Amino acid sequence: MAIWLAKEAREMVRLGRWIPLVAVYLFLGVLQPITFKLMPLILSSASNLPEGTVIHIPPPTVDQVLFSIIGQYNQLGILALILVGMGLIAGERKLVGEWLWSKPVNIAHYVLAKFSVFFLVAALSSLVGLGIGAYYTAELIGPVSWSALCQGALLYVLYQAFLISVILLASALVTSPTLAGGIALISIVLVNLLLPMIWQGHFISGLLELIQATLSQTAWSRSSPFWEPIVTTLLGTTVLLGLQIPLLAGRKTSH
Repeated sequence: MAIWLAKEAREMVRLGRWIPLVAVYLFLGVLQPITFKLMPLILSSASNLPEGTVIHIPPPTVDQVLFSIIGQYNQLGILALILVGMGLIAGERKLVGEWLWSKPVNIAHYVLAKFSVFFLVAALSSLVGLGIGAYYTAELIGPVSWSALCQGALLYVLYQAFLISVILLASALVTSPTLAGGIALISIVLVNLLLPMIWQGHFISGLLELIQATLSQTAWSRSSPFWEPIVTTLLGTTVLLGLQIPLLAGRKTSH
């Protein structure tokens, strides 16, 4: 396992896969509080209203700014995750598949190493970005509850773990990184759009609601216990990772 972890860490650094994650998450973390602070000025300078017109915009709350960072993570951040992860398995199978599968590879170690390194880099990037965003929010908007922020951040990295498991499963299904990225994007969009409609307050949709409630320091309003979305997301992530093992083992046997 240690050998696979070291290999994945070297590949992450050598190929610069970490760069999009760090760049996107840090940029989004800094951008949101500054945008909220400057929004009245931006609107007044961009509009063609008569001189002297006053645009009144209610000042943003701290939790609105922080959750807007999460919202941007859930858009551009997902695209960055897909860009980095779509070729982690598919590209490797395409380029060195015959050689790789001819070796005595422990598929479970192979999958877990890829997930662990990818998740560690993504989680650290998002946490640092959220921390910087919270700092600017405290400076520009108002005081931040750091305990609530830490709890919300931990819930978000759990959501990240689920996203990464979806991306890696898509990458394990096909040998084309581009196709894997498309499958992952469609799957994530469907999960984010359909689940709130058919299973509101549970699983991923419930986890996102719990993140918002945590950042705003409001009580969990669903009838189900607050830990249910956490447990179901953990189970979903584990199942998606587990599916990759027999899938890749079957491909290995066929070589």
